[in-house]
Amino acid sequence: MVGLLVAVHELGHFTAAKALGVRVLRFSLGFGPPIVRLRGRETEYQIGAVPLGGYVRLLGEDPSDPVAPADRGRSFADKPLWKRLIVVFAGPAANLLFPLAIYFTFFFGHHELPAAVIGDVLSGGPAAQAGIEPGDRVLEINGDEVRTWEELEDTIDRNAGNSLRLKLRRADKDVYAFVTPRQHVLRTRTGEKTEQGLIGVTQAPFAPIVGVVDPTSPAARAGLRTGDRIMSVDGRAVASFGELDRALGTRPRRVLLAYLRGRAASAGFAEIRVYEPGIADLVPETAARRPAWSGIASSEFFVAAVEPASPAAAAGLRPGDVIVALDGEPVRHWIQLDQALLGDPDRRFRLRWQRGGAGGVETLEADVRQERRAVTDEYGQDYTLTVFGAANDFRVGRGEMVPIESRFAYAASHAAMRTGETIALMARGLVALIHGKLPRDTVGGPIMMYRMASVSGEKGWDAFLMMLALISINLGLINLLPIPVLDGGHLVMFAIEAVRRRRLPSRVREAVVMVGLAIIVGITVLALKNDIVRYLIR
Repeated sequence: MVGLLVAVHELGHFTAAKALGVRVLRFSLGFGPPIVRLRGRETEYQIGAVPLGGYVRLLGEDPSDPVAPADRGRSFADKPLWKRLIVVFAGPAANLLFPLAIYFTFFFGHHELPAAVIGDVLSGGPAAQAGIEPGDRVLEINGDEVRTWEELEDTIDRNAGNSLRLKLRRADKDVYAFVTPRQHVLRTRTGEKTEQGLIGVTQAPFAPIVGVVDPTSPAARAGLRTGDRIMSVDGRAVASFGELDRALGTRPRRVLLAYLRGRAASAGFAEIRVYEPGIADLVPETAARRPAWSGIASSEFFVAAVEPASPAAAAGLRPGDVIVALDGEPVRHWIQLDQALLGDPDRRFRLRWQRGGAGGVETLEADVRQERRAVTDEYGQDYTLTVFGAANDFRVGRGEMVPIESRFAYAASHAAMRTGETIALMARGLVALIHGKLPRDTVGGPIMMYRMASVSGEKGWDAFLMMLALISINLGLINLLPIPVLDGGHLVMFAIEAVRRRRLPSRVREAVVMVGLAIIVGITVLALKNDIVRYLIR
């Protein structure tokens, strides 16, 4: 990783110098005595014994260097200021642009995208209120053609609070719906927040996986269990829970359900999941205010796991419980429960759930307050996590896909967008670090680099290349810092010379370089100290 990124950086300097007529004396990957050396017509190429950097040596880089008569005009010091600026800036620019090639390769490998087809509609959301149904294909928004889910999302995000006119294809006819996206803040358990528009739809349909809480219900008597995946109703395949719900209908009638039931098994070399088929003879029954009651619910609401010593465990939640209300408000979807908890992580909530037992279903309530924990991720980075402690095992199906019309244009535009977003994100982080808004222990050195490279490498080429892009941008931005010795420091000195319209005296340049070296040594000591504390002592 280091060798490749250094090569990219130095190739930027090298290419710019060659293009602008500056003689390159040496191109070296690594420092120290050369282990490989090749002599070109005018440039010496070598690989140094210490592979932690590299350099390009230009003729006249030090104004005191002697220049042979044959090389007059090819010295770096003799070039106009704008050419010297380009040569210096080309190194960081190469690191900032290198991710373009990585991201382009990544996106060019895509052949299809999620289609603008509604997988499911969240109850109570703007889409449900507008009459949008699962399976609707969005054709236009305010007269503009929409083809992919990404286009649908972007339009909704840009128009939070504005009424949108959607042209939909439903079955074999066109229908129209007016919907106003809500401004929504999406929160993660690490504290990150992003703003987006929300109408309450999903691209992937909710899988037809059922939950059964009441052991006396028709579903339980038919042999169904929580986690069973329904494949068909009376021989007709169902692909989503919505289709299952509609197939069961509102009138009590006897149906045959084909299902798959999974169980964990060991294959000797790996843990696998085996699915066994089954048939359930379901006979719904009528009850007060519950026509055609079968006892089937979506598995989305069922607790699949409870972390020991967590707030959920302390409240009394167990696997198999069904969360039904939070602060007295019905829970319609697990994501809404999760976002409500994260919206006020320090508040005490009142949680209500149901639990099946030998005597039927009992309703339980308890107060729950999330806790904050300091955790360390696989890269050795520390962060704070908001912990609830209960999780579901809900899975979604696969939504409809459409082929990419122009893979080259798609890859180029998305690579440029991803590169720009990453540069902006890392620049903000670097500014926050300089201003003291980020702790100094986030700075890392060679051990952190090794850890990041090895962990991402173990995940496969995609993860390694994504990490390579991030580190390349990081290297480019750091080299642009106005610190003497770094490229950014040279750019500042050139700017001062442009204002003064003459070169800085040699003694001033030497003093500035010494200051820069001292800063770099300080940063290096800090990085090494953090590496030792993070990876060797802890």
